[in-house]
Amino acid sequence: MNGTLFPEGGPNRVKSLENNQYKMSFTIPTDEDGRMGRQCPIKTCSPGYFKVKPGTGVTGGQVAAYCPYCRHSTEPSDFATKEQIRYAKGLLLREVQKGVNEMIRDTMGLGASGKRKIGGGFLSVELSYKPGTLPHVRQPVEDEVRREVVCPLCTLDQTVFGLAMWCADCGKDIFMVHVSAELAVIRRMVDDIGRREASLGRRVAAKDHENCLEDAVSIFEASAKAIVRRALIERGDTPEQIDAHFKKIGNSFQSIERTRSQLKELFGFDLDADSRWESLSSSFAKRHPVTHNLGVIDRKYLERIQEAEREGREVRISTAEIQNLLIHVEQAVSHIHSKLGATTQHSLLGSGEYGLDDSK
Repeated sequence: MNGTLFPEGGPNRVKSLENNQYKMSFTIPTDEDGRMGRQCPIKTCSPGYFKVKPGTGVTGGQVAAYCPYCRHSTEPSDFATKEQIRYAKGLLLREVQKGVNEMIRDTMGLGASGKRKIGGGFLSVELSYKPGTLPHVRQPVEDEVRREVVCPLCTLDQTVFGLAMWCADCGKDIFMVHVSAELAVIRRMVDDIGRREASLGRRVAAKDHENCLEDAVSIFEASAKAIVRRALIERGDTPEQIDAHFKKIGNSFQSIERTRSQLKELFGFDLDADSRWESLSSSFAKRHPVTHNLGVIDRKYLERIQEAEREGREVRISTAEIQNLLIHVEQAVSHIHSKLGATTQHSLLGSGEYGLDDSK
C-alpha cells in the first residue's frame, strides 16, 4: 500500500519520527471561562480535580506541575483528565481513518473524483471508493469548579474544590490566599446587607447577619481541619490514625475552647489567651441558637457564654460584629497555619504575611 498513514502537518501538527512513529499535538478545549480541567494522577487523592487557565502561571519551559490538594508532582501532561484522554484518542482514531482513506485512494490510483477507469473499448472496468463518514469527536465535558484563586507568586489562575493548599504551577503554599478569598465573599455579602434591609426589610437583614456568621464559623472549621490534616500527614500518621483523630475531633472546631483543647492534645500547641480569641468565642457561641433554634436564646447558650442574656430573646448580631469576626477568623487561621501548616520548605506564609498581624 502506497503513501503514509499520517501525512505531516495539518491541524494536529503531525510530525514523522523514526521507526514508523509519529508525534501529534492536540489543543485541549477550555471552558467558557478559559480554564482547562486537570486531574491528579494519584487515585487516592480527593477531590483530585481542579482547573487552570492556560497562559497564566509558569508559561515557559514548565517541567513539573503540582496537585493543589496533595502536592504530588509530575509532568504537566500527566494531569490530563479522563475526558481529555478520551478526546485525544478520538482525534487520533479520526486521523487514522483519514490516513487509511488516503492510502487506499493512492493505491488504487483514484483521482480527485474518487474513480478510475481501467481499459477501454468493449472491455473496461471502473474503480471507485467511497470512504465512510469520519467519526464525530465530542469535546471534553468537564466538572464545574467555582473557587477561584490567583497565585501571588507565579500568577497562575486556578479553581479548586474546597480549600486547597498548593499552587498547581509553582507548588508553593497558598492556603491563606484561598482562605482570604472565601472571607472576601462574606465581606461582599455584609456590604450588601444595608441595601437588602432597605428593600426587603429588617427580618431579611437579620437573616443575612445570621448566615454570614454561620459562614464565617464554617470557614474557620474547614480551615482548621485542612491544616490539622496536613500536619498529621507531615507528622507521619497513618490514614487509619488520621481517621481516628477526626472522628474524635467531630465538630470541635465550631468552638474556640474545643479547638484549643484539640490542638493541645494533638500537637501540644496552645492558643494564646488574648481578646481576639475571646471575641471569636463569643461570636462562635451564637452559632448554636442561630443554627438550631431560629436565633432564639436557650439555656444551652446561656450556660456556654455565662452572660446575663435572657432566655427566649433573640441573639443580636450586628454588621460591625461580623466585620470584626471576619478579621479575627483570618488572623486566627493564619496563626494556626503558621504554627502547624507552614512547617515545610514549600510554605510562603509566616506570621503577619498577607496583611495578617498575629499581634492583634
